[in-house]
Amino acid sequence: MSLDAAARNRVHDWLFRRALPLWATAGIDANGRFYEKLDFDGRSIIGAPRRTRVQARQIHVFAEAAALGWADGEHIARAGLDALIGGARRDDGLWVRAMDDEGAVIDATPDLYDLAFVLFALAAAHRVLKDERALPLALKTLAAIQTQMTDPVHGGWQEALPPVLPRRQNPHMHMLEALLAWQATAPDPNFEAAARSVLNLFNRRFFDREHLMLGEFYETDWSPRPGSEGQCIEPGHHMEWVWLLGEAARLGLPNLNSVARALYTSALTCGVRADGLAVREISRIGQVRDGGVRLWAQTELLRAVYTQGEHVRAAGLIERLFETHLATTTPGLWVDTFDAEGLPLDAAVPASSLYHLMTAFSAVLTEST
Repeated sequence: MSLDAAARNRVHDWLFRRALPLWATAGIDANGRFYEKLDFDGRSIIGAPRRTRVQARQIHVFAEAAALGWADGEHIARAGLDALIGGARRDDGLWVRAMDDEGAVIDATPDLYDLAFVLFALAAAHRVLKDERALPLALKTLAAIQTQMTDPVHGGWQEALPPVLPRRQNPHMHMLEALLAWQATAPDPNFEAAARSVLNLFNRRFFDREHLMLGEFYETDWSPRPGSEGQCIEPGHHMEWVWLLGEAARLGLPNLNSVARALYTSALTCGVRADGLAVREISRIGQVRDGGVRLWAQTELLRAVYTQGEHVRAAGLIERLFETHLATTTPGLWVDTFDAEGLPLDAAVPASSLYHLMTAFSAVLTEST
C-alpha cells in the first residue's frame, strides 16, 4: 500500500511553497552564507556563530531541492558551497568549526561532526551541481581525517583535535552517511574502506546486543561511559541507523539487516509514545528518561517507517508533524523541541533541522516501495 496522495501533496506543498522559499530569502545573507536561526516571524537572527555543519547541511538541502526540480536550489547551493570552500578550509586539509557573521573564523577546531557534513555537502555538490572541486576536496578531507584523527589503538576517529571525551557514536554515524552518499554517486576504495571501518565499529561497540540498543557516549576504549551518559539511548538515532544499514547493504557493504531490524523493533517498542512521536531518550532497559520530543527524531522515524513499507504509520506521523512541530503561525518554520507535557521550548527556529526535514520528505516524495 503506497502513501496516500493527500499526505504526499501536503509534504510537497509545505516544502516547495513554504519552507524553501522562506529559507532561501530570510535564511541567507548577501554573501550566500546561511544564518543559523530565524525568529518565529521568519526574520534572520544575527550574532550566532555560523557553524560549518549548518553551512554544509544547507548546501545539501538546496542541492537536493534542485535535484527534486526546485529551480532556485542550484544557485543557492552553489553560492553556499563557494562561501564554505573560501572561508572554512584549514591549511592541513581539515575544516574549521565556526565563523562569525562577517565570515571570520572564530573557532578553528576540526570537529568530526562538522567534517562529516562537509563530506556530505561535497557529495551533493558532485551529484547535483556537477562541481569539479567536490571529489578532489572530499578525498583530501578524508585523507586528512584518516591521517590526523584516526585512533589506531581503539578504532574510529577522535571527536576533535585535541581529542576530547566523551566519544560518541553520532559523528561516526554521520561520517558513514557521508561516505555512503559518496559511494552511491562516485564509488572509491577510500570511501568504501572508511565506511567499512564505521560499520565494523558499530557492530563491535555501538550496538548493545544484550539490550538490543544503540549506545551514545563512550570512554576512550569505546566502553560505555559510567552513570547517566552510559545509559543514554536516543530512539531517533536507532532510526537513522536503520536507514543507513539498509543503504550500506544496498551498496554492497556488510549486510547488518538483522541488527537493523532489532534497532527498529526496540525503538518502536520502547521509544515511541502513544501519539506516535519518538521520545528524546530512553535507557538501555527501555525505560523513558526524557519523554519530550525533538523534530529531528520524528523525521528519522518517518524516513525509517516509510522505507520499511509502513505507509499507514508514515501517513499518521506526517499528520502529527503538521499538528505539532510544523504548526507555526508563519508557514515554513518549525518548533524544534517540546517537553514531555507538550510545551514548546524554543526561542528561535534552528536552520539545522531543515536537513532532517529534507532527508525525510525527499524519501517520501521519491522512494517507490
